Amino acid sequence: MCQAGFVDSVYNYISSEYGNSILKTVKSTNNSNTVEKIVSSSVKQNDTVEHTANKIIAMLRVNP
Repeated sequence: MCQAGFVDSVYNYISSEYGNSILKTVKSTNNSNTVEKIVSSSVKQNDTVEHTANKIIAMLRVNP
C-alpha cells in the first residue's frame, strides 16, 4: 500500500474509533511532523493500520 493510501486508512480508522474531534487534533499543523514520522516508520515496518493509528493516539497523548 502506498503511503498516501495508508494515511487515509489510518485517518479513517481514527475517525471511526475515536471520533472526528480526535481526528482534527491528529491532523492539526502542530502534530504534522510527529504523525508523518510515525506513518513513515510504520510503512517501513509493515505495521497494520490499527497499530499505526493507536500509536499516533498514544504518542500525541490525545486518547479520549
